[in-house]
Amino acid sequence: MLQSANTANDALRKLSNEQLSAIITRCESAIAEGSAEINDYEAFVLAQKELARRTWA
Repeated sequence: MLQSANTANDALRKLSNEQLSAIITRCESAIAEGSAEINDYEAFVLAQKELARRTWA
C-alpha cells in the first residue's frame, strides 16, 4: 500500500491546481452521495494533501 501511495503522490505532483481541485470536487460529490469507493477516499485525501503542500511551501 505504501508503494502505491508514493506512486499516487508522484502522479498528483504533476497535476495542475485546477486538476487537483477537480479530483477533490468529484470525490467529494461521490462521498456525499454515498457512492464513493476506497479509491475515491484515497484520491480525495491525497489531492487535498498535495494542494496543502503547495499552499504552505
